[in-house]
Amino acid sequence: MTRIETVNRFTGEVQDLTVHSSVSAGAGLWFRGGGYTTMGYEAHNALAEADLSGAAYKLFHKMCAMQNRKDHGLVRVETQAKFAVQVGMQQPTVSRALRQLAEAGFIYPDGRDWRLRADFVFNGNGAAQGQAIQNIPAGTPDPYAGKGAELTVIDGGNDSDA
Repeated sequence: MTRIETVNRFTGEVQDLTVHSSVSAGAGLWFRGGGYTTMGYEAHNALAEADLSGAAYKLFHKMCAMQNRKDHGLVRVETQAKFAVQVGMQQPTVSRALRQLAEAGFIYPDGRDWRLRADFVFNGNGAAQGQAIQNIPAGTPDPYAGKGAELTVIDGGNDSDA
């Protein structure tokens, strides 16, 4: 059993997720199931700093785990009601969480399905990621926008001790 805790830096809300596995840690199967997604440090920071509900964090992580590995980042949704059952959440909660994730730019619609933003989290090789990034629709919110400290260059600075 592994415990994962996320904290929303704006609201202080803590989301506690527990992952159960029948495989012991001694078995050395750290990537159970073979596939896994990758996120850079800036992506982790953007997710931590996003103003998301605990349900949105939970849904995002579930979507990362269930994405279509042959069509990188695609999460199939037959109907929102069936999707809610599939992720173990109430349909109105899923609807709000999807809206929050889309408004923050972590996911975007692809027909009736959803796609994880490829420059944020990805499952696949670099060439496939490059192609997926090119396919992000124009106008999709940028999850990195406004994150981190802005640097300002001030003219006239001097490094010397003189």
